[in-house]
Amino acid sequence: MKPNKTHYEAIDDFVHNTRSCHVSPRELIERFVELQKLHKQLPMKDLVRRGWFQTPDLTSLALVFFGKPVAQTSTLFRKSASAAQSLLTLWLAQARVKAEYACATNIPRSFTSLNKSQLREIAGLSIDPMIVKILPAKLGDMGIILVYLPALSGMKADGAVFKLSSGHPVVALSLRFPRLDYFWFTLMHELAHIVLHADKLDQPIFVDVETEEEAVAEKAANKLAKDSFVERSSWRNCEPKYRSGNEVVVKYAQEQGVHPSIIAGLLRRESGNYARYAGIINEHNVRKILSFHD
Repeated sequence: MKPNKTHYEAIDDFVHNTRSCHVSPRELIERFVELQKLHKQLPMKDLVRRGWFQTPDLTSLALVFFGKPVAQTSTLFRKSASAAQSLLTLWLAQARVKAEYACATNIPRSFTSLNKSQLREIAGLSIDPMIVKILPAKLGDMGIILVYLPALSGMKADGAVFKLSSGHPVVALSLRFPRLDYFWFTLMHELAHIVLHADKLDQPIFVDVETEEEAVAEKAANKLAKDSFVERSSWRNCEPKYRSGNEVVVKYAQEQGVHPSIIAGLLRRESGNYARYAGIINEHNVRKILSFHD
């Protein structure tokens, strides 16, 4: 591949390598124009460093976008698509590749179902912060593929859940924020989607925990995720709501069988006071536990 290709050389390579797309030359050129805009917006050096592209030039981007599995995702060439949407599409394509590789090499059990009782058991694993290292294996025993794929700079999504052609549901976590409570709430939210919306996972469902979603499906997943950590009847009038102090939070977390950071996170979110319990919240860094560097 020649470096520093001219505009016309890049178009020639683009058209040559996209003939199998069965679209008109005019549409190809229109797509190429959109691709040029996207190329200026994407963090190409970072993507090359991660191994997602071979080189940072436009031709490399075109070749990858019209190969599998990215070509299966129309968002990349939707004219209204923002750079953030395109980043998310790239991230999802990479997550799918990792999930398919994990499925092919580790041969997880066939997925049958996931219920609320099992969600509660999974939430109980949070007591040990180091469990995140072996969670993919534990969920694999249930027929669920868990993928860790750090977010791209500027990408606003904490995770996604979707289904492979094999029928295995996939939970992909971006580790956008390294807090343990954030990790667990995102994970349980995605697993809640599998419980509630298993028949709708042919299309990926994304989650941004920071955003207050109005969609009914998102509200239902949030509710089930929370119920997996604490019993609703207990949470309604629990002691930490009326008495401050780390020891109160730790005691209640032990009673509920979850890590204290999760209780601290729920209290912060419900009260809107995100300065509370900073010591508990920031005690563990999931990205460091998993040896992912910022």
